[in-house]
Amino acid sequence: MRISYSALETFKRCPLKFKFQYVDKIRTPKSKDALFGTLLHSALKILHEPGLIIPAEEDILKFISNKWDSSIYSSEQESALNFAQAIKIMKDYYAKNYPSQFTVLALETMFEVPLQVAGQQHLLTGKIDRVDKTEDGLLEVIDYKTTKKMPSQDAVDKDLQLAVYHLGVANRWPTLVKEERPLKTSLYFLKHGEKLSSTRTAENLAETKESIIRDFEVIDKAFKESKFPATPNVLCDWCEFQRHCPFFKHKFKEEKIFFNDQDVKALIGEYSKLKNEVDERDERLSEIKTDLSKFMDQEGLERLFGDDGYITRQAIQRFKYDVETLRAILEPLGRWQDVLKVDDVKLKKVAKELPADKRSKIEAAHKLDKEYKTLTLKKSGKKNSSISRTPTA
Repeated sequence: MRISYSALETFKRCPLKFKFQYVDKIRTPKSKDALFGTLLHSALKILHEPGLIIPAEEDILKFISNKWDSSIYSSEQESALNFAQAIKIMKDYYAKNYPSQFTVLALETMFEVPLQVAGQQHLLTGKIDRVDKTEDGLLEVIDYKTTKKMPSQDAVDKDLQLAVYHLGVANRWPTLVKEERPLKTSLYFLKHGEKLSSTRTAENLAETKESIIRDFEVIDKAFKESKFPATPNVLCDWCEFQRHCPFFKHKFKEEKIFFNDQDVKALIGEYSKLKNEVDERDERLSEIKTDLSKFMDQEGLERLFGDDGYITRQAIQRFKYDVETLRAILEPLGRWQDVLKVDDVKLKKVAKELPADKRSKIEAAHKLDKEYKTLTLKKSGKKNSSISRTPTA
């Protein structure tokens, strides 16, 4: 059996949620809190990625801004508040944790903890946000948290997740983690800018292994008996599987609507009528945009004003790279596989580590792929809306 630490925690909290998520694999959208945490984790990975050039604070903040998805929030105000919090977290973190202060061994690294359960080999797996080598030559595991509340030091000392991380790192780097070289495990609370750390004794780790083995035995029994009971707990109100849970699904019960043939024919007729109206409006809108662009070309204008607002035209360019030229540059350096699909993000990351002459050749290899112009209508007191995209190349 191979189970991740997060799956183990889910099973211990509610076996039925474990079944929905890891056995039935029911897909659900991520919560806004989870997406918020994922974005910050991604930004921190970029910040601490070993390389010759340390990202500037403005680069990290720009990354967050470019990746921000306001649609997951219920209002613009909620989105703005959370965005401001994300920016503040990263600015505070950058000020207190400049990357050159740390020796990072691994980022978002996978681990395994082998376990013998009833004579069979099992694996507990997981992913660690960061592993550092401290100034005194020891290893430190760091896990980022975006929770609002900070636990007590006693709770951190007893935290099962940190004990599992210790076992995972000791299994991955056995020569670096020994009894005479204790491993430091830390939780960094991003909203507070504080880090709480602890260490584990051999006795603590032995107890942790025994506890996990008992958990595996319970999970194995659940699979054999096909019994995954729902267990109400304090996190139920935030569970993404409420629609499937016997304790909540009545809340989502909907009245079923049945149609007869006449209803269907009427709907088809209405659909056809509305579709024709939409096509006619789209065609007229396209004609108007074409005429506006012609007038702008004729008069040398990029903005037109009317009684309801004004329309702005902007040229948008998209470039692509000559693949064979890039291959000739990168393959001899052993970096071609890193950007095999000529991904702009990967390419820029690789290019930063190359000599200046190679970077110049890569820059010369990109060429215009397409260009189009957009017309944006701005109405008084209303949000801007892009109304056209006209390819020109």
